[in-house]
Amino acid sequence: MVMDIRHAEQVVESILERGIDKSLKSILHENNWAKYKHLFASDFSYDDFAAFNRFFDACVEIADAKRRMMEVFYANLTSKASIAQEKIFSIENLSTPEGQARKQQVTSEIDSEIFVFDPYEPKARVRQSLELMGRLSNSVAFEKLKRVGGIKS
Repeated sequence: MVMDIRHAEQVVESILERGIDKSLKSILHENNWAKYKHLFASDFSYDDFAAFNRFFDACVEIADAKRRMMEVFYANLTSKASIAQEKIFSIENLSTPEGQARKQQVTSEIDSEIFVFDPYEPKARVRQSLELMGRLSNSVAFEKLKRVGGIKS
């Protein structure tokens, strides 16, 4: 779990530096905290548990928001491709030199348009999660986790 936390914090640093977009790295490969937190019941205080829960809940929210951004991105690509096909197939005399020139023009116009739709909701969820999660590796709870795991600083 120590490595999960460090990896998640590196991803957060990347988000803060580069911004929120579809190229977000995967923040959690697996939510090990949800699986194994019961093993730490005697080692952590209520506040420690709350800090870990808040951190990992935020990670899950960020991962879900990333998934939603990718869904929107691929839906946009599919829609853009459909529109391109419609426009191309609506060209009269497509097989003529004029039709081929018009096809190239349509293709160039559509390909040059990068922005189609930017999903606000998943990005807002990422921002909100970043505000709530805090930096766990600087906490007393993280030091306890390292001790329990036999990891030296």
